[in-house]
Amino acid sequence: MNSPRSLTQRVVWALTCTVAVFVTALVVLAFMTFGRMEDDLVNDVVRHETARLTMQMSAGDARLVNGEFIGLGDTLRAWLIVPPALPPTLPVPLRGLAPGVHELEPDDEVWHVAVKDLPSGRLVVVYDATDNEARVNDFGLIVLGMGLICVLASYALARRMAGLVVAPLRAVTDRLLLWAPRAMGTDVGREDEAGRLIEAFDRVQQDVDRMMAAEREFSANLSHEVRTPLAAMRSDGEMMLLDNALSAGQRARVERVVGNVDAVTAALESARAVALDTPQMPMPVNVRTCLEDAWIGLSARAQASGLALDDQLPANAIAIVDPHALMTVMRNLIGNAIEHAAPATMTVRMLDGVLHIEDDGPGIAAADLPHVFERYYSGRRRDSPTDPAAAGRQRGLGLAIAKRVCDLHGWSLTARPRDGVGGVTFLLALH
Repeated sequence: MNSPRSLTQRVVWALTCTVAVFVTALVVLAFMTFGRMEDDLVNDVVRHETARLTMQMSAGDARLVNGEFIGLGDTLRAWLIVPPALPPTLPVPLRGLAPGVHELEPDDEVWHVAVKDLPSGRLVVVYDATDNEARVNDFGLIVLGMGLICVLASYALARRMAGLVVAPLRAVTDRLLLWAPRAMGTDVGREDEAGRLIEAFDRVQQDVDRMMAAEREFSANLSHEVRTPLAAMRSDGEMMLLDNALSAGQRARVERVVGNVDAVTAALESARAVALDTPQMPMPVNVRTCLEDAWIGLSARAQASGLALDDQLPANAIAIVDPHALMTVMRNLIGNAIEHAAPATMTVRMLDGVLHIEDDGPGIAAADLPHVFERYYSGRRRDSPTDPAAAGRQRGLGLAIAKRVCDLHGWSLTARPRDGVGGVTFLLALH
């Protein structure tokens, strides 16, 4: 099977053939135009000579020998035919021609003939244009040679241009091969540029598929390995809560441990769903209960930072969503408020089916507000610490994770300045 023609060769031949078509058309038109000009010029000469001889005959000074005019030259001859006799030197092809201009080609010669009836007889004028036709053919050969030179020059130029045009494609192919060296054990076998690029993309795709499969396997293994000890911890916590001998403080701490275990389990499920891009089956979820569960897991941090919760959600607020995903979004929004807004009050209410989660903290600068959902965005709230140690920590993952989960489930999460002075409002639409 023949190997595919390279893109460089296609460009070379495309440019060369294009130039060849135009040059050929130019050569043919030039040759035909020059030939037509030569014929018109000779016909004008024949007509002019016919008119001159007619005037000479009218003046009575025409010199004739056996019916043929003399003194006209080697290429021009003329006869006067007086019927019924024919001049003995009149060539056979000229006998019987009708009046008018004719072009004859006897014995590889080219004659231009003018026939005119006069009162004294029929005037026949012949111009031997054989040399003129030879010059036209020579001109055609010269133009053809110049056209061939132009085509060859265009081929050489096309090779140079093709190299410049295809060079970026080759660079992209080489870069792709460097990006995914482990996907294939052998070098790219195809020589054509398009084939090499396709094969390089296949190599990258294989490498990406391999990494995605490894990531999914890791997520599944991690989820399985971590959920087992978490289940044991929760079971132990529930058993401890059955002990009536626990003090109020001990019971609160155990309940906090159980709540944190549930929060970690929900976060693992949500992270696994985000990693696999496979949302879980939605089910009816009480939004207020989900908020309270998320708050319990972060209540210690919230109390330490001075963040208070004002829960204005109705008790019967139900949403058909993935509970783990909603828990992840709630926890990250609360964690963001703990880290950036506290000390403040976080108010959660529902208006027209949209959750409004707002705080009365320092707020976010208008220039930073469109970027708050970007990972590790460098912009900080106005209350961010100014010491170098705190400023150097990576921040901004919470809102990025919340936004990613919302995008995965088709939810809408936006931020806007809080109505009034200070603070920010996050709008979460679960539909």
